[in-house]
Amino acid sequence: MKKWLIALAALVILLAAGVIILLFSLNSITEKAVNTQGPKITGTAVHLDKADISLLSGTGTFSGFSVGNPAGFSGPDAATVGSVSARIDMGSVFKDVIIVHNVTVDSPHLIYELGKNTSNFDVILKNVESYADKNEGASDSRAASSGASDDASKKKVIIDELVIRNAKATLSVPLLKLNVNVPLPEIRLTDIGRKESGIGFAKTALIVGKEVTRTLAKEAEKQTKNVGDTLLKGGEKAGDKAKNLLKEGLGLFK
Repeated sequence: MKKWLIALAALVILLAAGVIILLFSLNSITEKAVNTQGPKITGTAVHLDKADISLLSGTGTFSGFSVGNPAGFSGPDAATVGSVSARIDMGSVFKDVIIVHNVTVDSPHLIYELGKNTSNFDVILKNVESYADKNEGASDSRAASSGASDDASKKKVIIDELVIRNAKATLSVPLLKLNVNVPLPEIRLTDIGRKESGIGFAKTALIVGKEVTRTLAKEAEKQTKNVGDTLLKGGEKAGDKAKNLLKEGLGLFK
């Protein structure tokens, strides 16, 4: 009986150790996936400092997330995020389709930089769309032919609700040495990937990115009415020049 109890205790200890190892592994796997797959998807630097996922509660928090600017743009980052929290169906984590009940992105700072014929986010979205077309096609054979054989590219996701709140944006026009602060309302998306029974991470990023830029375009267009008076001292012609450039740039987001 005593030996049996010792064996049982040893088994419990091994199971507990396994769970702890799995918890730490899951976090490191997530961090590695973001930091290695992210740049492939966006074509820019992508960094996640820390992932903290609990298998017991099905919650995750992510901190220190940033998306770098494409080559040719002035600032180091296109977006930085205060924190991201998620509620995950942990039973789906190791399946092909991960079910996420809620994602809340809190206090992101977006820096939209307008160049002569494009913007930093326009370039990033095109990179994401190109990656999605090549690696997250409708058929497995298409993805395989493009060389996307790793597990991360095969994973799909369904997000019941995604909320972006307390966001702020800076519309930057280096040619005019002009920065316009643009307040953003709360953005809420539901049933992402539900109709398709799961979509890839790049397609998910594309959906979210397009909605964010659409919202920014709508809100930033309101700011152009006061650009000449509040931000420039070069007279009416300078104000008109700024407004026209901003409107041309905003057209890239529509």
